[in-house]
Amino acid sequence: MSHQHILMEMIHMKMKTCFGLALVALLGALAMTGCGEANRLYDCTKICNKYSDCINDDIDKAECVDRCEDEGDADPDFEEQADACEKCLDDKSCTEATVECATKCAWVIAEST
Repeated sequence: MSHQHILMEMIHMKMKTCFGLALVALLGALAMTGCGEANRLYDCTKICNKYSDCINDDIDKAECVDRCEDEGDADPDFEEQADACEKCLDDKSCTEATVECATKCAWVIAEST
């Protein structure tokens, strides 16, 4: 074998290795971004807990959270509404939350309960 042929084989193997590593890195990044909960801008638990504490303590909080998360994964409009709702609820008393956040949170809660 000539030196040129050996050199070409080495370059070819390095290219395969680099491509393989890049593919693994890409797949790893995609796997991490596939987790909706990790990327979620809002916290369904906070929203459902506040609703339960302030408005209706008979709701099933776990079911509310599950439905909220499922709806957020399926509907970008819901995600925006839920984010606005949670931001409104932050650090508010029940009275403040009921008065100031009812409009922002009504659709989120209706879809989650």
